[in-house]
Amino acid sequence: MNKKMLFAIQISSIIIMSGALGGMFYFTDIYEDVEAGIVKVLCLSCIKLQPITSREFTFKTANGKDHPDFIKETLRTKGPVFIQYSEPSCPGCEDMIRDVMKPYFNINFTDEKKSFETKVTVENISFYFYYIYIDTDDPKTEKTESFWVYDKDKIRGFPMFTIITIEYSHSGEIKPYYTSLYGDDFEDTDKKKYETFIDLLEFSKERYNENIKAYK
Repeated sequence: MNKKMLFAIQISSIIIMSGALGGMFYFTDIYEDVEAGIVKVLCLSCIKLQPITSREFTFKTANGKDHPDFIKETLRTKGPVFIQYSEPSCPGCEDMIRDVMKPYFNINFTDEKKSFETKVTVENISFYFYYIYIDTDDPKTEKTESFWVYDKDKIRGFPMFTIITIEYSHSGEIKPYYTSLYGDDFEDTDKKKYETFIDLLEFSKERYNENIKAYK
């Protein structure tokens, strides 16, 4: 092997090692940020991302924690639950409120930066609606922390919509049973988005009515 070839190999090795070390430091920083809670959630519409997720219902919570008390109490006393999670500077959150939640569900959002709850009936389906606005500058609450319970596909993105009912589990016990949808492009028209929600809510109503007498 001549000297020129040996020199070229040495230079190539240095470049490869430098790139590897740089990548290690870069991804280590991101990982540490996530672990420290700095990187929390994404505005899915801001980055034009529509994640591929499942619409199937599940008993298993996203973070392994129990369902929040406010959800269990609502299921016991009021009916199936529909939650919209929103955050500041989220165009997709605003679009869904303006184009779907207000006109189709007739939900009155007096202040889109404030959480609220209300009973809703549409197409003979009654459910309890929670609008949960999550601002990282505000104190954490049971309701805001429920986002991590129901982020079933680990998307960490807004807007997120969660529908919760009750169903018999494999253990024979009736438990909360839920699904979550993400973003504002899970269907190609506003009407189809509404129809998707209605299909899921109709299923929730059926399972709820079937199981509520035995739910504790």
